[in-house]
Amino acid sequence: MNQAIYSSEQIRQKVISVVSEVSAIDVSELSMSLSIREDIAPTSLDRVTLFMALEDEFSRSIAEDELEDINTLQDLIGFVEQKANDTGS
Repeated sequence: MNQAIYSSEQIRQKVISVVSEVSAIDVSELSMSLSIREDIAPTSLDRVTLFMALEDEFSRSIAEDELEDINTLQDLIGFVEQKANDTGS
């Protein structure tokens, strides 16, 4: 299967778009320091919905244990950037 390679800016824009859509927070109100657990996806169902939307957007699976160190929107963007362009697997 041929996986797309995304630029850092494309990933940032796509993650912000998905986060905005799933969380119902306007893009203009999103800051890189927002907490995933407190601000963006406060319930476990919200987080599952968010990560499933990211999996769909980038055609990559995300294991639950990979999410432990993701605390802010900036962390999430960095994680997705690494995951989206991972050619192994």
